[in-house]
Amino acid sequence: MPDVNDDRAAVERALMDRFLARATREHEKPPCRLVQHAVSLALALGIVFVVLLGFDRFLTSVQKFMEIDIREPAPDPTEAMPAYVVPSAVNPPPADPDPRPSPPQAPDTAPATPR
Repeated sequence: MPDVNDDRAAVERALMDRFLARATREHEKPPCRLVQHAVSLALALGIVFVVLLGFDRFLTSVQKFMEIDIREPAPDPTEAMPAYVVPSAVNPPPADPDPRPSPPQAPDTAPATPR
């Protein structure tokens, strides 16, 4: 039967070797990924440039729109313009002489007859 203390000592020794190897590598810098950082920086700057260019285009179009004078075209001075035209096909309803609304009617209080 193998000794339990020998197995335990072997496991502790293996763990200590792992920790020692890790501790020696702890102070070493990982390799620099210069290409990855350069590509990431270029992509980030490209995205910022595209967004800023789009924003600039948008503001330019809004500025041009705000400078436009929106006016109706001037009428031709030789053409006569009527002051008011009554459509002949439609008969307007008679005008109400009193524009005020009528007073509210009292509700019918008569008892309903059963049927």
